Amino acid sequence: MYGQRKSGREHRHSYGNEGNRGYPPKKKGDSKGKHGERKPPMYLIPGETRKLLPNPLRSIENLSLKLEKYAPFALDKKGSRKASLKDLHNSLKLENNILKLYGKFFGLYTVMLKDLNATSFTMKTTSRLVVGLGDESVYEVSIRLMRNYSVPYIPGTALKGVTKAYTIEMLAELLTEHSDLCNDFFECAGNVQEWLNGGAVGNFPEKVGVENISKQLEEFLRIFLREPIPEEIPVRKMAETAVMMFGTTEKEGSVVFFDALLLQEALEGLGGEIFEFDIMNPHYGQYYQGEGNSNPPGDWYDPVPVLFLTVKEGVEFIFAVGRSKACKNPQLVDKAARILKLALKEHGVGAKTSLGYGRFVEV
Repeated sequence: MYGQRKSGREHRHSYGNEGNRGYPPKKKGDSKGKHGERKPPMYLIPGETRKLLPNPLRSIENLSLKLEKYAPFALDKKGSRKASLKDLHNSLKLENNILKLYGKFFGLYTVMLKDLNATSFTMKTTSRLVVGLGDESVYEVSIRLMRNYSVPYIPGTALKGVTKAYTIEMLAELLTEHSDLCNDFFECAGNVQEWLNGGAVGNFPEKVGVENISKQLEEFLRIFLREPIPEEIPVRKMAETAVMMFGTTEKEGSVVFFDALLLQEALEGLGGEIFEFDIMNPHYGQYYQGEGNSNPPGDWYDPVPVLFLTVKEGVEFIFAVGRSKACKNPQLVDKAARILKLALKEHGVGAKTSLGYGRFVEV
């Protein structure tokens, strides 16, 4: 009834490890016991659910479900409850049942790529990979996983973005180093992005003379030009190709970038052990959080370690690109695949790429 007080049992959450139910202790303190051992984690779940799952970390096979719905909590130094990613360290291995289910899904995925006549290739990580680090999460940090299989993947939108960003960088380097159109690289990159997004290829010079180009730029030019590379580069024609490939703000592109999935054989070969913990250790939290930089970045602040989950080095993914309905030139797909390979090798994908994360190499 309206206004009637509900019983405490209906609101009660579960804490502890083996059937300890009730409200959290009022006494403040950290998550360690009297002798320094770590206390069992708390689970903020209804009591009735707790009866069915006395230990969620052991009862649930789906890692994604553990992370999102059954997050373990611990008390910090101030006595506040905080999601504890550390308590999942023994639950990161993907179970055999999950691997079997993912194997069936992966088989359907490869059949789809074949039916669509997509161009696919495999690459493996040469560093740790984390996609979706900034996604909303109770842990402050996150990782992008397939909800039903707990397997990490790379969205096609991210792959299209890194491919286009690499194209913009190479065109900006070409114009900055070998033309009088612009002198500042970052300003030039902004202009190139604006021109490509608007389809304004007429703003690009028709040709640019080059000499002593970087190895990275040379590899990029070989995708568009026949060997040997001519002394004058048809920049405008390359920009037209990029616009057809990626599209504009008003028109869709000719190339479709599919989600990159973890290779089934590689996943089984690693026994489902594909995750590793990593740590961020910001020292100047109060400086970054202060308004108007009222707190100087001093060495007297306590560092605040932040644990996050990554895909470890040496894990293989399958990447694929295909033709959209608007595609009239099949060669665009091959060019897009080659640019994507360079972008994954040189730039990487996901979070923290400036620190070397997310790099790939061809298998």
